[in-house]
Amino acid sequence: MTPILIGLAGLSGAGKTTLAEHLESQGGVKRFRFDAYYKDEDQCPKIGSRPHWDLPESLCLDEAYEALVELKKGNDIWQPIYSRKENKRVGQNIYQPAPIIFAEGLMLFSDERIRDLFDLRFWLEVSEAEALRRRLLRQPDYDTEYHWQVAAPAAREFSIPHRAVAHAIIDGGRSIQEVTSETDALIHRYLSS
Repeated sequence: MTPILIGLAGLSGAGKTTLAEHLESQGGVKRFRFDAYYKDEDQCPKIGSRPHWDLPESLCLDEAYEALVELKKGNDIWQPIYSRKENKRVGQNIYQPAPIIFAEGLMLFSDERIRDLFDLRFWLEVSEAEALRRRLLRQPDYDTEYHWQVAAPAAREFSIPHRAVAHAIIDGGRSIQEVTSETDALIHRYLSS
């Protein structure tokens, strides 16, 4: 089996995880968490003494690339288990490929080698204000000063420009049913071409 590799990028809070989990729950699609490849806090670039999570250098990109290459060949991999609570890896598990692997992450398209592996690339579009609102719903203690001074400028530099390489831009401001329906239709169109 040679899996179809689909990448989904967008701002933090755009709904990437929600969409990937929803598709996975329908069967035939397996979610690949790009966030599993974050570096441990003590290995991340810093702003003063604080980790800067919003740079491509905060991820183990070579390791993520190698994992996706193996999955695209149909091979199992050992995937890190990353704890956001502890900001470090806490183990690993075996990840077995499925017919469709749906990778999602903020900086998924920032590395050209990784970007070029995807059969399809989607960008989930929401406004910065909506993305922040959603982020605060799931993480009420999120530092909005950090967001506007660090995270938002980094996204504008390292994530948003790569929206141009997406095969399709999906409006993430709609209901999950509408977003999923459009994503399903895009995948089916690719499969039938």
